[in-house]
Amino acid sequence: MFFDLTIEVLLGRVIGLVIGFTLHEWAHAWSAYRLGDYTAYHQGRLTLDPRAHIDPMGIFLALIAGFGWAKPVPVNARNFYPNEQRGLVIVALAGPVMNLIIGIAAGLFLRVLLAADFVNDFMFSVLATIVIFNLVLFLFNLLPLAPLDGYRIAVGVLPSEQSQSMVRYERETTLILMLLLMLGLISNGRVNLLWTVLGPPLRFLYRTILGF
Repeated sequence: MFFDLTIEVLLGRVIGLVIGFTLHEWAHAWSAYRLGDYTAYHQGRLTLDPRAHIDPMGIFLALIAGFGWAKPVPVNARNFYPNEQRGLVIVALAGPVMNLIIGIAAGLFLRVLLAADFVNDFMFSVLATIVIFNLVLFLFNLLPLAPLDGYRIAVGVLPSEQSQSMVRYERETTLILMLLLMLGLISNGRVNLLWTVLGPPLRFLYRTILGF
């Protein structure tokens, strides 16, 4: 799927990444705002305007390689006092959960169209790509590797000793993530350790949401 560059898949990626990246970052900003941190709000990030969240290079790579990024939402943990760690975990979790919600919503919409026999192969591929793209964003961002949301969640929920150990090796986990991404890209998907990890839960979620 991620190395398939057909028109319908590209269209699904465009729609999926604009919706997925925008709502992902908006969810970070909104949850931080509700918890008392107005940093993102004052920087114009508490908006559903994709222009505030989309990074051009992140879009480009997402379109051609199946992975990319948006502009990270700024967060000031001191504004969550006295529950800084809890606040950081909630804010970090909000983004991936939003992608799961998008994937479920798009999948249920596709199921309705299928039940009404109101979908052709092109439309199916577009909507299925939107579902897959957002489910991948959900699962990928939960990996405990910096700078992903899963890293911040792990640092916030692990016992103090393990949490401090993760912080000490933050740079190394970032390097591991970059190497894993480059390995999949250079090999054109033939050697993709990330897919080995993400593939089974992705297939489970996809089949559960679409019912087949």
